[in-house]
Amino acid sequence: MKHLSTTVLKDCTRISASIDRVVAPTPAGRLRAFVLHPTHDAGRAPLVVLHGISRNAKELARLFAPEAARTGRRIVVPHFTPNRWPHFQRPCRAARPDVALAGLMDFLATQDAAFARPAQIFGHSGGAQLAHRFAMLYPNRVARLSLVAAGWYCLPDDRMAYPYGLDDKNDRQLALWVRRHRAGLARFLSIPTEILVGDSDTDRDESLRQTSDLDVVQGTTRVARAATYAEALRTAASQAGVSADVTLTALPGVQHDVAQAIRVAGLARHVAGPDLFPFSQAV
Repeated sequence: MKHLSTTVLKDCTRISASIDRVVAPTPAGRLRAFVLHPTHDAGRAPLVVLHGISRNAKELARLFAPEAARTGRRIVVPHFTPNRWPHFQRPCRAARPDVALAGLMDFLATQDAAFARPAQIFGHSGGAQLAHRFAMLYPNRVARLSLVAAGWYCLPDDRMAYPYGLDDKNDRQLALWVRRHRAGLARFLSIPTEILVGDSDTDRDESLRQTSDLDVVQGTTRVARAATYAEALRTAASQAGVSADVTLTALPGVQHDVAQAIRVAGLARHVAGPDLFPFSQAV
């Protein structure tokens, strides 16, 4: 497991980003979002930032705004409101957040063709759950995955029944969802994926799903489950004959708190990537 280090760079004070609020009509229902537009366009893939169960989309938009300005990237922060989206962490019969997210990007693409490109998807906690499941269902729409501190994962193998894995247990309803997730599995396994977790994110709190089977197969903490998922991706890719690009990174001194990870470990800067200009040209 790598450890993320923080590098302080000069501010590019002439570069800025504006924040718009949009409401996208989608086949699964309306979805709100904050859209960050940099004044300088670097021509890079858009970045989608998915919140967890705290639903702190506004805070994430504010914390990622400097990264839109710094990198010249369009950043989208969907807001799954509790009244309209009581369930958003994964697609299920009760809700289709995956359809809503795809619909949001389609809506934005009607206004700016850059949003039609495959996007980098970032998610923290429940957002990381939605992110990797979205990528399994729509691998052609995802350029890169950045998954932070998911409570549990859909393993790309049959060690556990869906939604924990891809075993359908001879259940017709589960079989439909398994087929959907297996259809693009090889493409999904080729997506560059970074899995990140705070090295202090080891509490067995009430928001961490806990079952005996889940603890045995995926581990008892978010740190252990992140390692299990990374290894499962590499193994599945090898079996499918796919070249995997999977990294596992520890965030030093970070618990289960995305704002802390951004402020203490430089998470947003790391995820958004290199500067719009090389360091030597920063203004």
